[in-house]
Amino acid sequence: MKSIFVNKNSKLRSGWKIASTFVSFFIANIIISMIAIIILTAIVVAKKQVSLNDLEPYINSLTKINTSFGIFLAFIQCICMILAVWLFWKLFDKKPIREIGLISIKKGYKDLFKGLAFGALSMTLVFIILVASGNISMQSPLSRPNFNISLLIQLVFFVFVGINEEMFSRGYCMTVLKQTGNTWIVLIVSSIIFSVMHSLNPSMSIISYVNLFLVGLLFAYMFLRSNNLWLPIGYHITWNYFQGNIFGFQVSGLSTESLYKLNTPVNNIITGGGFGPEGGLVVTFIIIVGFIYMSKFYKPQLLGVSKNQNFIEKI
Repeated sequence: MKSIFVNKNSKLRSGWKIASTFVSFFIANIIISMIAIIILTAIVVAKKQVSLNDLEPYINSLTKINTSFGIFLAFIQCICMILAVWLFWKLFDKKPIREIGLISIKKGYKDLFKGLAFGALSMTLVFIILVASGNISMQSPLSRPNFNISLLIQLVFFVFVGINEEMFSRGYCMTVLKQTGNTWIVLIVSSIIFSVMHSLNPSMSIISYVNLFLVGLLFAYMFLRSNNLWLPIGYHITWNYFQGNIFGFQVSGLSTESLYKLNTPVNNIITGGGFGPEGGLVVTFIIIVGFIYMSKFYKPQLLGVSKNQNFIEKI
């Protein structure tokens, strides 16, 4: 019975570590978010801003990601995830946080900048392909951007999204899964977790799951090649930000304020429809290009032999 929970080295099995961390994050996020919503509801009722019949749809509209309160709830989610990873890494493995790839920014800033540039370029290519193929059209020309202060707020938000999702899905899950000694379990299971984490997002489809799994693999490969989290964090930040706040796509089914507005794209396997380009085949192509770049052209910045080298050689 004991073997269900611990491995042959008397360590808690990686699956239990990951499940404990995620469940704790989920419960903490739900509790704190509900408290915030109850407080908001009390304020709205006290000020008699809406009738009781209209209260539920009014509160629902305020919790969307393109509202101030929705951003606040999303920040709570990010903070809960970051704290859960930090707490359970200290609890179970008792090692410095840099051991999951979150090294000093002084050492990782070059990879961060490369990731930021790589993510922005990748989503720009997606946009160009979809416009050139006639699958999407813009409401106004590129010369007439719609600047808005919320673009800066949501940039900060997507920085937190990039950090918290990479800390958990790559840094924590992959590092913990390494105790299995199986490279493919590390890569595939962490990418499945990343994909399934988006299950509650609107307009999910089979292609959405596949593309999220593939981009999870790409982020995992970035982590292994660079030996730190800053490369996938940078890519993740600008991939999301350019997708939603610059070009006006849905970001994994979520709407954001954007620099440019798109006419409603055709709902097909090319555009991804309501889920955004991550639900379409153009993104599948760009992810494959990303793998080619990482394999043929990327040069790790950190000196010395990577602790991930043995894993890379097995791929």
